[in-house]
Amino acid sequence: MWIHRLQICPWLWAVCFIAGILPSYGGEAPADNGFDRAVLHPAIPLLDESGRHVLDSGLPYSPKNSCGNGSGSGCHDYARITRGYHFEQGRDETRDGFGNKLGLPQLTGPGYFGGYNCMSGNAPGWLARKSNGSAAEFGDFGAPDLVRYCGACHSGGGWGEFDRNGGRYDEQSAETVKAFDGDYFSRQFQEPGKTGQYGGSGPSEVVAWDWRRSGVREADCMLCHADFSRLKIFPPSGLGTGGSESAALQFARLRDEKFIAGGFFRHAASAIWEFLDVRPDTEGGAALLAVERTPATGTATPDYRLVLDDQGNPKLHWNRDAFDESGKIQVPMLRFPASDNCMYCHKTGNSRRGFYGFGPEVRVRMAGDGTTITDFRTDVHKGAVWTEDNGQARVIDNCNACHARQYYKSPAANVDLDADHNFPKGNGDNDVRNDLDNAPPPASCEHCHDQAAKPALPSGHKNVLEAHREIWKANGDMRGYPENTLDRITQTHLNVVACQTCHISRLADNGKEFPMRYRYRVGYGGRLKIFPYKPAYRYFVQDRTSGRVLNRYERFSVIEERTGSDGGNYGAILEPASGKELGRVVMNGDEFGEPPTFADYKALKQAYDALLGMKGYAMPNVRFVYIESNEYALSHATRPSPQAVQCEDCHARKQSGAFSALISAEGLLGEANVAEVAKLPDRRLVDAGIVELGMPYYKVQDDGRIVENVADVLYASRLDPSMSILRSETARTVENEFKTLSRAEALAFADLDEAAGQKLAADLPSGEALLFGSKVGHSSLRGFALIQTRGTRTLAYGDVLKGRVESRPAKAKDRTRIFGQGFGNLVADIYSLAVMDASGRTLPGLVEGTALVRLPYRGKAKARGGVNVLVSNDGKVWQRVGGKNLLVFRPRGDVDGYVVVRIRRSALYLTLADKVG
Repeated sequence: MWIHRLQICPWLWAVCFIAGILPSYGGEAPADNGFDRAVLHPAIPLLDESGRHVLDSGLPYSPKNSCGNGSGSGCHDYARITRGYHFEQGRDETRDGFGNKLGLPQLTGPGYFGGYNCMSGNAPGWLARKSNGSAAEFGDFGAPDLVRYCGACHSGGGWGEFDRNGGRYDEQSAETVKAFDGDYFSRQFQEPGKTGQYGGSGPSEVVAWDWRRSGVREADCMLCHADFSRLKIFPPSGLGTGGSESAALQFARLRDEKFIAGGFFRHAASAIWEFLDVRPDTEGGAALLAVERTPATGTATPDYRLVLDDQGNPKLHWNRDAFDESGKIQVPMLRFPASDNCMYCHKTGNSRRGFYGFGPEVRVRMAGDGTTITDFRTDVHKGAVWTEDNGQARVIDNCNACHARQYYKSPAANVDLDADHNFPKGNGDNDVRNDLDNAPPPASCEHCHDQAAKPALPSGHKNVLEAHREIWKANGDMRGYPENTLDRITQTHLNVVACQTCHISRLADNGKEFPMRYRYRVGYGGRLKIFPYKPAYRYFVQDRTSGRVLNRYERFSVIEERTGSDGGNYGAILEPASGKELGRVVMNGDEFGEPPTFADYKALKQAYDALLGMKGYAMPNVRFVYIESNEYALSHATRPSPQAVQCEDCHARKQSGAFSALISAEGLLGEANVAEVAKLPDRRLVDAGIVELGMPYYKVQDDGRIVENVADVLYASRLDPSMSILRSETARTVENEFKTLSRAEALAFADLDEAAGQKLAADLPSGEALLFGSKVGHSSLRGFALIQTRGTRTLAYGDVLKGRVESRPAKAKDRTRIFGQGFGNLVADIYSLAVMDASGRTLPGLVEGTALVRLPYRGKAKARGGVNVLVSNDGKVWQRVGGKNLLVFRPRGDVDGYVVVRIRRSALYLTLADKVG
């Protein structure tokens, strides 16, 4: 969260709160946020996929044709909007072999499409590769399965609409689709629905999916922009439930269970029209749609079935009376999604982040004695007012206050019809579009409390340092330290400890204490700080010999549910060829659990080895690898000072009564703060190599527990602060899209100072620029940028161009070769660079012919003449880029220097060398 209460002594907090001074930041509270009110959208028709009016066709409406300006009657740049990361979730970064360099060959991409998924614990399902030689090598599911199983929490567009080559699923002919293509084939189980996610268990078959029948998931605009407070139950929506469910719940049932899970993808976006009151001006209101149903029989709870037409599609009845005489509608819509809209998909935040949304229950309340009442939901910012640097004030009442880019623009400004919908994402922890991290950032603690034009300082002090210093002094926390050291002590805390670490506490998952942990993470301004987080402990099963990771369906294929002599059910571990029972796993409901004994683990390993052997893998030798797939950042539910972490929670007192400067081993950040990762039946599993500890701070105890402590985590995460198993903060390869920016924005992103910008004026005219770079990755890549003008040649390749840069440490032979060619001492990594089109195909040149490259400089030269910029076609024979092409040089000082060089080639190698003498 971006605006965290400074630590205030309890009496001051209570007095300020009662007096009405708090919460209010930077201005008087407006009556409400005008941007949060629903407004009537200009009248539009609803068109189907072919461009016909739904009243004429009776078919589902198409958001692309109704809202998008690519065709139909809409006004919005649908293609630009749906390229946002919320829609793509990694599809645009997915490729076969993505995980090979990471030692995770099962991964085809970084995000929820192709990477680690949301659920399923120690048996996650894997998306099939695009290209598969046989059904035996097809993953747990194809793209259509992912839409069915996970589409409820995703808004359509992206991977719900387009394949990995950028083609729309339902526009590809069956003749052009290769067998077992992961975008066009589906895994179908004989026992559907059993063992939870991803379709079922037991025998399965990989079959072609009929995308033309199911349709695609176009972006569901109304999922974000509908005012959920206007949802109502109109007959016959309550059929089969007796109207016992709320309108919101019935909407979710129709959209998620009946349409998406039922394989009627093109219908999903229309579900909202059965419950949204589009005529609040009339008595009783009106809905646009009624979906024909019939009561379901033989179910434990009231339910219904969809009535299907002759083509097997749900019957839709559009309400002509809800349209105007021109066949158009004026829909009450939200310009910015309300918190309820956000939480429709982010509802899993309660178990991952201890976050329950930003509704009325978040507001801090007062008890009769004047003390504050907090529970695991409350956040001190709810209801406060923030004034942005442009003078615009908003009540902090919903997610937009921190996470919407244009929320603080002037109400008099024109509507941005084509906003790209890439919401400010900070340094995300799911590795989707890392190039967008902090570009721009969401509102942060540091910005609002320290860097803003009118920082929020409710304690009345001049700045954050002074506020903490004086409050700690008043509380007696600084006793025993000389006055001239207090600024340094306070600043050290602010430099090392994130605001969230102290001001987020008492979280819970549905009332149960939330297991908060602490680690280093890259925060505001690129500074490494200690943050609170929650790890996702998981294991995967991998063959040591080949590196092959077993899929979920493969792991369950050697287990069969049986009834024991005691009448209870267990999972029988079977030898895959003979069917002989080798051991057991426990049952967790209808899910297969873990082997209960050392012998059962050995039996399961034996079955997996045999399974891989039957598939042609030589000398298989599987192990169970325990890792943390994701480190979920904790940034919400901010506490006021009395509920914040106190000094004694981290520091012990000395004999004098003063706090020790050292971290206490018994405190929150010490080695005594231990968490249990897993409980093995026998530590011999680790000793024998059957179980492998995949994190550097994992330890196994004599009783079989795998544990980690915060002190060890802090040491390891300071070296590698990555927030997922993909280790993005130390990755040596960065691949992402070029951003279209103004010249000023491009120069700012590349961290080029004003003087450098003036020198580049001729190469970057005032028109738009294309920039490729990242703030995430190995330190050698964070200072890299490639900039070129956006011209006619660029436009010929379409709206999407990609770049890729890789750095590798220089080897002795590189140093010898470059020195021998007379270029001096190598002082940089070796960089390789490529420019690609939307499909990932490497282009032969730099498109516009010339580009500017910014390289970090760590050598000893103090002047431009002391450094050589070198380029090579093969990484062996090098040439110097000299003369006027070396545009800018900044020597290394307290931070890395940099050079800016003009180049005219693509797919080349670059490096830097200090001249000798």
